This record gives sequence, C-alpha cells and structure tokens, in this order.
Amino acid sequence: MTDEVVLEGRLHPVTPWRRAWAVTLAVVVFTFRDLPEWAHAVRSSPWWALAAAAAAVSFAGAAYGFTSWRATSYRLTGDALHYRSGIVFRSSRRYELAHLQEADIHRPLLGRFLGVCTLRLSVAGKSSDLAYLGTAQCAVLLEALRARMAGDLPHPEPSEPAAASRTGQPVLLRVRPKTLALSLLLDVHAFLQALALLAGCLVTYWLFQEPVVLFSAAAVLGPMWHMTGARWPRWHGWTLSAAPGGFRADFGLFNTRHQTFRHRRTQALILEQPLLWRRRGWVRILAATAGHVETQLIAPVATRTEAESLVAALWGPEAVAALHSFRGVPRRARWATPFSRNLSFFSGTAHVSIWEGVFLRSIVRVAPVSSVQSVGTEQGPWQRWLGLASVTLHLAGGPPLTAEHRAAEEAEGAAAAVRAEVVRAMRAQAPSAEGRGPIPLPRPVPEVP
Repeated sequence: MTDEVVLEGRLHPVTPWRRAWAVTLAVVVFTFRDLPEWAHAVRSSPWWALAAAAAAVSFAGAAYGFTSWRATSYRLTGDALHYRSGIVFRSSRRYELAHLQEADIHRPLLGRFLGVCTLRLSVAGKSSDLAYLGTAQCAVLLEALRARMAGDLPHPEPSEPAAASRTGQPVLLRVRPKTLALSLLLDVHAFLQALALLAGCLVTYWLFQEPVVLFSAAAVLGPMWHMTGARWPRWHGWTLSAAPGGFRADFGLFNTRHQTFRHRRTQALILEQPLLWRRRGWVRILAATAGHVETQLIAPVATRTEAESLVAALWGPEAVAALHSFRGVPRRARWATPFSRNLSFFSGTAHVSIWEGVFLRSIVRVAPVSSVQSVGTEQGPWQRWLGLASVTLHLAGGPPLTAEHRAAEEAEGAAAAVRAEVVRAMRAQAPSAEGRGPIPLPRPVPEVP
C-alpha cells in the first residue's frame, strides 16, 4: 500500500447548486400556497425590509454553497481514491483501485454548456457519482484511474483497421442513426410491452370509471417513452472502440456517456434477435458483467459478423464455434413446451452456449466455462415424469444460464462435465503449490479458567 498523492482537488464550483432546483421548487410551492397572505405582507412592509430579507437569503445561500464546496474534495493515491464531503455531517469514502470495476463519464445536456461532467465509479455492482467535475479535470482524473485499472489483455482486432474513434482508439463497431432508428421501429417486443402497460391503466379506468385512474395512466407515459422513443437519443451515435483491457462505448445525443467494459469482468455475451431483425441479420449485444445483476448493453444493434468478431476478440475462435453449435432437446420435450425446437445447449471443453426464444425474440448466450461459479440440475414433477431436467449455470454477474428440458442423463453428464472443466480451469489459474512448506496450523487459544 502507498499513500503517495497522485492527484487531488475539489469539485467544480457549480456543484453545490446541482440540487438547487428542488429547494427553489419547495419555496415556490410554499409561497403560492399562502399567496394572498404573502401579497398582503409584501404590500404592508417597507421596501428596505424586503431588500434586506432578499439580501440575507441570498447571502445565506451563497455562504452555504461556498462552505459545502470547500468541504468537498478528492485525493487519488497509489491504491485508492478518497472522497470527502459534508458540512455538519462529514462523510469520507475510500474507493480501492483494486476493487474498482468501472470509471466512466456522464455529460448531461446542461453540463455540456457549463463545461462540467460526472465521473461515475462502479464498485461491487453499485455506482457512485462525483458530480460535478470540470471537463479537463475529469479527463485527467479518469486517465489516472484507468492507468491503474487497465488489464493486461491485448487490444482486440477491429473489423475496420482504418477507422478510429475520437480518442484515437480503433473502432470495432459504429451504429448509424438511420440504422438505429429502423432497428427500434422493427423491435415489436418493446412496443407491445409499452402498449400492455397503457392498456392495463385504461382497462382499470373502464371497469371502475374513477377519474383518479387517469392520473395513473398519465404516470405510465414516462416509462412508455423511456421504453420506446427515448432510446434513439439515448443510444444515438453509438461507437464501440478498443481500449486497454476492454471495450469503450461512446453514445448519447443530449446526455453523452462514455462507458468501459473490461474483458476480465465479462462473464457472458448475450445476442438478442427480434423477429423482424432476422432477415437483416441484426442482433443486440449485451454482456453479463461480474458484480452486476442486470446485463449491460454493448451494442443496441449490430450485424452477426460484428457480434462474432467481438466474441472472438474476447475468447477466441473456439467461442465462435460454440456459438454456432446446436444440440436440440429430445422429442419428448415437446410435451413440456411447444417451443422445444428452439432450445439448444452446447457444452465444450472451454465454452458453453444456450439457445432459446421464438417469434418475438431469439436469444443466444455464450460464456467461457471458467466464468461458471456453480452448476446445478433442476427437475420438476412434469419433467421427472418425462425423464427431463434443466441445467443451471450461475455466473459472477448477470442472470444464470439455464438449459431447459434436457434428457435427465444428458443433464447430469453435462453438469458433471462443466464441474470438471471449472475445477481444471481453477487449478490452471491457481499458483503452483510446489516448493511450499506445510501450512502452519493456528495456535490453540488458551482456555480461560
């Protein structure tokens, strides 16, 4: 451990006012609630008293903002990032660089005009923000953090070697605005979900004829917009480029974001293909990342060739071969699910792949065996009668991988094979124990009479 200071500083002076709109709104609501009384008090008070009150409020607000800004600082040492804040209740946080998963930039629309941005840190699947930092200040701090977070993996080979991002890194994938718009229009699944959300509110209003239900219908308009139309400005200009030890995504029309995906934390890749995307050969690429329960978006739309190149960049050509391997379920599985022909599970010496989905969405998952944390088999009463079982693979992040309705013997054999490969991979990654002496036993604790 080292306490040598690498960088230190304070947040941008505009930081204390980032939540000023909430205080202003509360004051306005309180004022308009008793507007006649306030108007009478203003007319009956001398002008100098009103000016003194306004000056006192302004001075108190400015003093609080300046004091809170002076009390907030950060300090980057050789092994941690320290962050201090608070006036009355002091808060001190320490982010260990060895445990820091991601460090990315988020630039809101107003912040772009003010020249500020947010540094978003992810530790143990939870995000913390340092808001706001100056643009140049944030870039220097981010480079210092990434220099200590960078993995030792080589850069993946880009599909277009001549292309380069704004950061000078080779571009692996770029989504055109026209392609993004067309892909979102053809994603019927998202529109059906939004319509089902609205239909639930309208049916409730039709049944009970209560006007208050219409307010709930208005409340779902925001989530509906977030699920449909808001995706285009949110994902506009999506560019995926190579970065030291991972990928970097730059996207956003109004609120720009820069997100990093580290190779060593990627547990699985998920390729989703809605029904109307199949003729065009488009897929959506998501990643299961260690420490995150939800999957993370790597590309909103890409061709299968681009997706396979990303898979090959992560885990080599064997992973691409596993991606194309298809082993269906037995014929009796059709009594367990009508979509038995769309289920597949392949387990190799180094990778596993799972196929599922029909009609609205087809999903393919591929993961290295070394990412599997635990393996289990499940068998319901109907599966037991049919001689079927499901294999469940749990990863360090993201949802578990489940191969449903396999033959019971095949499920047990596949689970045993995956366990053996996991043990072999762990032994290969563990340091050699040769040359070590016996492990010392702990000293017995003397009994207290």
